[in-house]
Order: sequence, then C-alpha cells, then structure tokens
Amino acid sequence: MAPYVFINFRRADTGATGPHIDTALRSEFGGQAAFRDQRSLRAGRDYREQLERGIRKCDLLLVVMGAHWASVRDDAGRRCIDREEDWVRKEIALALTYKLPVMPVLVDGAKLPSIHELPEDIQSLVHQQVVYFRPHQEHIDFPPLFDAIRAEVPELRPVRRSREDGGAGADGGTTFNIERMNGVNVFGGRQHSIHNYRGTTAAPATDPEDDDQERP
Repeated sequence: MAPYVFINFRRADTGATGPHIDTALRSEFGGQAAFRDQRSLRAGRDYREQLERGIRKCDLLLVVMGAHWASVRDDAGRRCIDREEDWVRKEIALALTYKLPVMPVLVDGAKLPSIHELPEDIQSLVHQQVVYFRPHQEHIDFPPLFDAIRAEVPELRPVRRSREDGGAGADGGTTFNIERMNGVNVFGGRQHSIHNYRGTTAAPATDPEDDDQERP
C-alpha cells in the first residue's frame, strides 16, 4: 500500500482548512497521499470500519487545530471533544494507541490545549511536536509543512509535472511544480502558482472540495 497521511480536523473550528490541506497534499505528493473522511469514504460500507482502517494503515496523523479546537460544543452544549463517540477524538486516540506519529498543525496562531482540557485517552497529544500553518500565508507555510511530513514519511515523493500538462495531478487536481532556485522553493503551475523567489509571492487559487459540510 502506498504511504499516506490521515487528516483529522473539525470544520466548526478551522472551516475549510482541513480540506484545503488535503488538496495541497494530494497535489504535492499524488492523489493517494492523503485520507480525508468525506472524500475517502466509500458509499455502501460501514464508515466506522473505514475510518478505523484508515487510521491503522496510515503513516502519519495530521491534527488540524484552531483556536477553538477544544471548546467547540454540540447542540446540547457539551464539548464535542468530551464525547466518547466524537470521531475527531477517536481518530486521535486510535493513532496514539497504535503508536503512530501524530502531528498537530496549529492554524493561525492557535496553541495546544492544556492537558487538563483533554480527555485522558488523548492527553499525550500535548507532548507532540507541532507545526504551524496560516491559510493566508500558505505560500510560506506549505513548504515547511511538506518538509515535516516527509521527515516522518520519507517514502512520499513530490509529484513533478511539466508545464505542458497544465499542472494537472494524477487525480485531476492541481499540481504545484517545485523547483529550487538559490536555495528557495519555487512553486509553479500553468493556472495556479505559488512563487517565493526574490520576494515575489502570489497565493494559489486552488479550492478544496466542499463535500464535508456535515462534519462538526
């Protein structure tokens, strides 16, 4: 099985950032490089078994966390993370149980919750080394995020495409072509480009699939 990253996130906390990171990972490393629930789950099969298998077989769990990650509440006023059936919590707990690498991705200056804010089965999350991500500065923050992922999953390799293919990835998504110029990453594609060369920047227009509106 090809190596892949499982993306754990809560839409009520970070909006479309989780799906956006999913899109970028598949553009960077290929269409099979990331697992995200609503996109990856197959119809007609038990979603619980698919999620558990997705965690068990993944090489790295990314936990996308915003400022309200620990405080999002359900309709009854209970913190979602306190519910044993909460899948954000269950995915993290499973990954920790399986001794998988778990990498918190702190969005827009968010901080890890304190150990007292977390259920016992995921309290070790506070000891995981973090990476930082700012959606409005993605041209700066994607390269170190990709580097951190490859440090944990060295089998992942960037998907390189020529400009002639229009930047299309293996699954039809947008590919960011990466080159090194004077030690600086330069991302390029015919339609969607990220440039970080001699101080010139332009953020990509790639939009994530908006297919998981029901995820809390």
